[in-house]
Amino acid sequence: MKLVNTKITPLINSFLHVELREQPFLYSPHHGQATFHAHPELELTYVLEGYGNRIIGNNVSPFADGDMVFIGSNVPHIWMSDPVYYQDDSLLNTKVVVAYINPTIFEQMFELLAEFEPIKEMIRIASGGLHIFGETQRVVGRKLLRMIHASGVSRIEGFLNILHILAESREKELISDNKTSIAIRTNSDRLVPVLQYIKENLHNSISLNVLADLAYMAIPSFCRFFKSRMGLSPLQYISEERMERARKLLIELDKPVYEIAGLCGYNSDSHFCKLFKAHSGISPYQYRSKARSVLLTA
Repeated sequence: MKLVNTKITPLINSFLHVELREQPFLYSPHHGQATFHAHPELELTYVLEGYGNRIIGNNVSPFADGDMVFIGSNVPHIWMSDPVYYQDDSLLNTKVVVAYINPTIFEQMFELLAEFEPIKEMIRIASGGLHIFGETQRVVGRKLLRMIHASGVSRIEGFLNILHILAESREKELISDNKTSIAIRTNSDRLVPVLQYIKENLHNSISLNVLADLAYMAIPSFCRFFKSRMGLSPLQYISEERMERARKLLIELDKPVYEIAGLCGYNSDSHFCKLFKAHSGISPYQYRSKARSVLLTA
């Protein structure tokens, strides 16, 4: 099995990130498919709905609703939904909360304060992955769900509290013997600088030439590689990202639609409106009105 070494922090523009994923089958949005990968960020995964098998390091185990795993830096891992999820007539769905934390941000604090010694030790042990169970899983699960909508200091405090609970709890077990070698080929993730560039330049014209150069590939090879990893062509992916940004800005900014179009890389607001309606089913004006009415009644 090929291992992809990647980085999450540049893709999410945050050193601490918590998100709820609802998918027909489990996969990382940063890969477009279920991919055996590793990254320097610590990861806490909580499966709300779904079942299948997961690989953590050299360990293969089944997972189901309620499965919770904490893994340290650069631990190879993948969650694979059961084959029934991939059937054309499947009505099944998966739901998972994933938290990423860049450990380098907290290293100095952990080193200076003796109170963080249990957390430091837990992170060291997590190089083999930790399965969380019992009351700890239920308590941490509730806190994780609340953190999805938290921000700023509240999010940092919440995650430090979770790390403290996990460090003190006895309801955890080592998943993988990280001393055992795994017969895998590593592959540097060429898409990290590409996806980061796209994210930072959605308001500009984005050239396939530039993207292919960032991946050190010829354009035809790059397009095939990108689609094999992301499930979309580069241009389709850029369009999806721009529409996602447009929906966010329509809610957050009190700017006219033509300015939102420009911030998303569209010079023509009529073209933008046409694409938005084709993608979302309603016009940007209708979307903004609907979103604001929901927020007012929330």
